[in-house]
Amino acid sequence: MTEFEVIQKFFNFEQKLSKSIIQSIGDDCAVLDIPNNRQLVTSTDTLVSGVHFFADASPQQIAYKALAANVSDLLAMGAKPLAFTLAMSLPEIDPDWLKAFSQELQAQAKHYRINLIGGDTTRGALSITISVLGLVKKGRAVSRSQAQIADDIWVTGNLGAARAALKLHKKAQLNADEQQLWLALTRPQLAASFARKLAKFATAAIDVSDGLLADLGHILVQSKVGASIDVEALPLSESLINHLSLEAARQSALAGGDDYQLCFTANKKHRAKILTQTQKTQTQVTRVGIICAQGLNVLLNGEPYPITENSWQHFNRDA
Repeated sequence: MTEFEVIQKFFNFEQKLSKSIIQSIGDDCAVLDIPNNRQLVTSTDTLVSGVHFFADASPQQIAYKALAANVSDLLAMGAKPLAFTLAMSLPEIDPDWLKAFSQELQAQAKHYRINLIGGDTTRGALSITISVLGLVKKGRAVSRSQAQIADDIWVTGNLGAARAALKLHKKAQLNADEQQLWLALTRPQLAASFARKLAKFATAAIDVSDGLLADLGHILVQSKVGASIDVEALPLSESLINHLSLEAARQSALAGGDDYQLCFTANKKHRAKILTQTQKTQTQVTRVGIICAQGLNVLLNGEPYPITENSWQHFNRDA
């Protein structure tokens, strides 16, 4: 099959286009119309075989994770998903693989109400690059730079399960707890409904992709503040604790990546509003710390808590 036959057969989705999408797949460029009271936000992530997903991962797992990882960035900005582009490097044209990949991608695109509007395919080692576009009200995008001293620090969902699941890759049979961890890694559940109101109360936000401490650290740097984290408050699933131990689960929650949950800061006056939003959207949200003047203090019962695991870095500065 040629490149254009692949696009026509597998990626010319039937989809209900937003009023902001004037021209989608079929021309050299897509054409978007941005409403007067909105701003466009965009982000790009590349997923590489053997780095972001196991080389033997199923096409469904890859499609799910690739789109979720990118939509997660939009949610952290308080943006409504609008459209995405897809660029793929493929070692060969495998119709069965492409069919499974495209079906899952289309299903997730429908779930997040985001439209595929273009992309590219080329021959090479398997990698997936997705660029997402979203809309926010003018001046309402949630950045990493506006956290204020005394703000609460919140996270959605549970943390640490995806990291623990990495060691389950080659295990033939998974028990019930291990299956839950594996799902956390391969099919992370985004706090999409909750994020729709994020701009109403969050002063700063980020998605947890490299680990809570690493990603919260980006907020602290951009906002020029510090933070204090209460280890006892970390949201840990029973499956994670059963599989590891309470101590190991805490370390995994602090350093583990691939959770794709939201970490955000908010003024204390918004606690009731946040809890109301959690109830409306049936989203688990936990207050895990507070913004302070400087430093990143990790405490257990008021005492410094030793960190024994490192968060993910693509380029180790010691290498």
